Amino acid sequence: MEANKLRLNQQKRQLLKREWASTVWNKTPMEVEDNLKLAIENYRTVKQQTWDNVITPIMDDKFPLEDMHILAKYDRSGSYRSFTEVDQCFYFKPSHTDSSESQYKWTISDDEMRALYHFELQDKGHQATLEVEYDETKRDRNPHYHEKTKAMEEDLQKVSASLDRGLWNKDGYSRYSSRNAYSDDISAFSRLVPNTGGCHSRTMMCGETHWEQLKMYAKAQSGLTNAHRELWQMKYELVKDMNSIIDQAKFLSDVKEYWQDVEECVSFETSDLSRELSIVSDDTKERLKHSLAVRQSAREQQPKEVEVVVPTQGFALVN
Repeated sequence: MEANKLRLNQQKRQLLKREWASTVWNKTPMEVEDNLKLAIENYRTVKQQTWDNVITPIMDDKFPLEDMHILAKYDRSGSYRSFTEVDQCFYFKPSHTDSSESQYKWTISDDEMRALYHFELQDKGHQATLEVEYDETKRDRNPHYHEKTKAMEEDLQKVSASLDRGLWNKDGYSRYSSRNAYSDDISAFSRLVPNTGGCHSRTMMCGETHWEQLKMYAKAQSGLTNAHRELWQMKYELVKDMNSIIDQAKFLSDVKEYWQDVEECVSFETSDLSRELSIVSDDTKERLKHSLAVRQSAREQQPKEVEVVVPTQGFALVN
């Protein structure tokens, strides 16, 4: 039977939806992916600059390491009995304004971790924006969700350890994770400080230059997670657009009108591939046409070592 005349049933619709999602996430380059890459680079750069230019000189002046090491000699087991502790969060108050003190953390939240290693997780077959999707759609976290997140967390630890080995402690836990931030192995983004009862008790004054640098760091943190969320939003809308078409389609030809390269993405050889498409918005049609143009251009340009930008709504071809 000619592929275009294949009648769709529930099984085939599910197959089409699954393959369309894979096509969108893995074969349809978009501008939001470039935006995330820029946000990742900016986050790493600003984080290191702020640590080197703000945290290190202020901490060296207020809590010199030589003094901290002397205190540490008298530490006892149990943090409440110790004279020192390892800290990765710091409170600062500007000396040039009446602004309140603010906290700045050098641990990495789970959201930041998944954004930071988004592309590596995608390469390993995970949906790195899964948590964002469940948050935004208010879906129940069922056993299927927990199974996926557990597998992704395992690969996340491996990937981050491989790429940022210097940011991991001797026990193999990420220094970026607030759940595993405690260790006497002092290295990147950790400082030995007096045990005064929490980081707020050690609030430090800073000048205008340092304050502005700290604000840049906070902006880089939010920029990273926002870029990750925006990437999910664009991809998710594209997936929903096609799913609505598949749900209304009677034959494969109905789907092919909007997914013209469907036969390059899905094999129906082992399957039997149903009402006319009714309501499809103009915006949906445009987004689907743009996604096809991006994939076609990607295939045409693949052998060349150049970057091609397709002027579409939210799409940019990345070689």
